[in-house]
Amino acid sequence: MQPYRRFHPQYRERLALADGTWAELRMVRPEDAALLRDGFERLSPRSRFQRFLSAKPRLSAEELRYLTSVDGEQHVAIGAVTWSPAGRERGLGVARFFRLAHAPEVAEVAITVADDAQGKGLGRLLMDRLVESARERGVERFEFRVLAGNLPMYKLVQTLAPCEPEQDDDALCFHVPLSAPTRSGYELMRSLLALAAQGALMLIGPTCRWRMMARASSPGAYEEEARSP
Repeated sequence: MQPYRRFHPQYRERLALADGTWAELRMVRPEDAALLRDGFERLSPRSRFQRFLSAKPRLSAEELRYLTSVDGEQHVAIGAVTWSPAGRERGLGVARFFRLAHAPEVAEVAITVADDAQGKGLGRLLMDRLVESARERGVERFEFRVLAGNLPMYKLVQTLAPCEPEQDDDALCFHVPLSAPTRSGYELMRSLLALAAQGALMLIGPTCRWRMMARASSPGAYEEEARSP
């Protein structure tokens, strides 16, 4: 008999985001291809570049099949949707992991939140559920590849565990053990200071704001500011 899993094909969870918007989390399924295409089209060029680490104008039919025909074991995807006034689903975000064929205890992670749903805590909710689903399946470590200027994703990864990234061209590579405790705000600030010392982060003024600097040679390079938590 297989152990009980919370994140099975019929998993659904309805909750309120930080601004009061109601959303539902559920497993991605093949019939979500149109929903995923619509969500991708609503992403800004910057969000697309952060997700795919390249300029990407559209998703092909083959990519849509791959991203929605998940097996729930080697490839797990949890989507977040809300509803239009007419009651139709509208995609807000997706979190997924892909287990490595040569090391199934390790999984690569990708999280995307639509621009109009960012800043509402959805990314953290999706991350938390993805970690739970991975632990259920025996995954021991997550690997993230984050564009150097993607401060929100950098902060999100750092809440999982104290870890320092490896530099790989214009990306930061994180190796995060899922057994590690959640990172405190103090530890996160220490990590941000360390990154500032490497020249990838600029701390600004007495309010302790920070600016993540993308390399000027990167397509879609930008600066982003945020206040410390």
